[in-house]
Amino acid sequence: MTVQKNTPMMEQYFSIKEKYPDTILFYRMGDFYEMFYKDAEKAAPLLDIALTSRNKNNDTPIPMCGIPFRSADTYIAKLIKKGCKVALCEQIEDPALAKGLVKRKVVRVITSGMILNENLLDKDSNNFLLCICINNRYAGLSFLDISTGLFCTTEINTENGRIPDALINEALKLDASEIILPFYFKKDPAFNYIKKVFSSKQITYLEDSVFNFSEAKLILTKKFKTRSLQGFGCEDLRAGVVAAGAIISYVEETQLQTTDHILCLKKYELNSYLLIDDKSCRNLELLKNIQTGDKKGTLLNVLDKTVTAMGSRLIKTWIRHPLIKKNDIEKRLSAVSDAKQQKFLRQSIIGNLKSVYDLERLGTRISMGHGNAKDLIFLKKSLFKLPDIFNDLNKFSSILFKGGNIENKDKVLRELTELANLIHRAIRQDAPHTLNEGGIINNGFDEELDELLEIARHGRKWILKTGIKEKEKTGLSSLKIKYNKIFGYFIEVSKIQAKSVPNNYIKKQTLVNAERFITDELKQVESKVLNAQEKRSALEYLLFCKIKNQVTKKTESILKIADFLASIDVLFCFAKIADENNYLKPEINIKKEISIINGRHPVIEQMITGERYVPNTVNLDNDENQVLIITGPNMAGKSTVLRQVAIISLMAQMGCFVPAEKASLCIIDKIFTRVGALDNLSQGQSTFMVEMEETANILNNAKENSLVILDEIGRGTSTFDGMSIAWAVAEFLIIMNLQDLKK
Repeated sequence: MTVQKNTPMMEQYFSIKEKYPDTILFYRMGDFYEMFYKDAEKAAPLLDIALTSRNKNNDTPIPMCGIPFRSADTYIAKLIKKGCKVALCEQIEDPALAKGLVKRKVVRVITSGMILNENLLDKDSNNFLLCICINNRYAGLSFLDISTGLFCTTEINTENGRIPDALINEALKLDASEIILPFYFKKDPAFNYIKKVFSSKQITYLEDSVFNFSEAKLILTKKFKTRSLQGFGCEDLRAGVVAAGAIISYVEETQLQTTDHILCLKKYELNSYLLIDDKSCRNLELLKNIQTGDKKGTLLNVLDKTVTAMGSRLIKTWIRHPLIKKNDIEKRLSAVSDAKQQKFLRQSIIGNLKSVYDLERLGTRISMGHGNAKDLIFLKKSLFKLPDIFNDLNKFSSILFKGGNIENKDKVLRELTELANLIHRAIRQDAPHTLNEGGIINNGFDEELDELLEIARHGRKWILKTGIKEKEKTGLSSLKIKYNKIFGYFIEVSKIQAKSVPNNYIKKQTLVNAERFITDELKQVESKVLNAQEKRSALEYLLFCKIKNQVTKKTESILKIADFLASIDVLFCFAKIADENNYLKPEINIKKEISIINGRHPVIEQMITGERYVPNTVNLDNDENQVLIITGPNMAGKSTVLRQVAIISLMAQMGCFVPAEKASLCIIDKIFTRVGALDNLSQGQSTFMVEMEETANILNNAKENSLVILDEIGRGTSTFDGMSIAWAVAEFLIIMNLQDLKK
């Protein structure tokens, strides 16, 4: 039996693969990414490509498959969707210059939460990486969208060492693509519920040592170059800091490069927003149609008339996180009113916003070194629109249109306009996506490049001119300049005239009827001509990198402008739909009353064709109208009225006008719903069991400022028992509310 020795290349492969055992390693070999052994056996069927083998004639051939590196994005997308992680192993030196085996290393690990390529992302949704952990008496939650730089953290008291339901609801609300958990969660049965909740997501377990407060604080202060976390308001968040530190640790481990576009860590508190749990979000069909799972037939579909990808992402955040501070709500409502009244000015701004590309993701890609010339052109076009947008915004009275969150606004706009001008002078409008083949930089931008371009375009003429000059100088009528792959360019002279060539001619070859020579001057011209394209491509890439670095220096300003424009886009969107759909500005009262006169369901009224939507009036308070009971036949619209009260309240606290003739609304802190009968028979839960568990959750968590929507409570059992349950629940809510009011 013979023992086969691994080749140096396979030894290199094993040494790299050992460091990334849980990934599929894309090992770069020339124009292909190759996969070997188990990676190949796993990837080939997922990618629908042939599984072949290396060293087929050996006793133990190596399983192998490969893909062209130019089309890698398509294949990576397939693997990511299947829940795989991909490690990109690149050649880090020029094979032509390498002595022996080409050096290779992993330059990036791509997971479902670590995607930067725009072709793999949904432009209208954030792509969150989320971390949950427990640190002493607190549970921490942190999330990051690496494609935009949005990075936040929060924490909440634990419930007997368990992850609180409020934190789980927040995690579900974020709809993250990848979840980071401590390794001990994997072993401890107490956390099986967490794993079940996120079973459809990619879960990554990190070593328990990563979830250490001191280590996490050190990672974060090093990342943001600060002495403490006080500037972010996070110094007192132990569990939140641990979760955030674990995310940055994971990012550094997978991205293997700087992430300067992650500018800060934002602290937020769950009770700073109107809380809507995941079930209520589904029941009210805020983001997804409960039947089809798509956008049609949802509140999002009605409200989202934004014109930028940034605005489209932000409006989802506003729907899931309505405000609870009266002053903040009224600022948004005033801005919407201002925009609604000045229609032509609004249309002008919306028209300019349509030409603004996704600045958040553009800035991130360029900052992290993934941007190409097209990205710079898109950035330039977007930045050129800023002066017109801000000039129009200055004509509004609302403080939210003044760009107050952008320090030194005029200076920032001036610098970004200068940056756009630099890109305009430098980058060709028809620049290709590739960066190493030239065609990126404009004529006239760089003298050295212009000379190389001249040589590359007119190299043959240079050679012909050299031949004419030599013929005139020597008087040799038979002199010709020719080319072959062995000598390159050479001078050919007839046998008769060969005796009269100058002394600086160097003989290279004798033929039957001619002699071939070279000269130093000819070789210099040849070198310029033959190397001009290569030098041109290298110089263009160098110039591109210099311009890209100038953009990177302005990443913070670009991202702040992007954040501001996203909010402007949403506010103008609210003004537009208010104008088109006859919505009015609600009054926010402090009397703990909900008064809606002739209210309409914003989604249902859009879906009705050929008939009029019948509006409804609803009055609720904490004195005589704490509970309203709606009765009537099937299909009379009872469920619609219930839902529309919740949706109108939510819209108002988003800062949006509402579909009603008049509305005076108090601020509510939570919305609870028990709507529909979603059986969970696969887990042994009947309709009645699900209904009772959800009702118990409402009774345990609803407070005096909560809005509770119950649709046919108790219908999962007999009529008498159902009526008794409905009565008891209503009675409990009234008594509980009275007790809260007395406190």
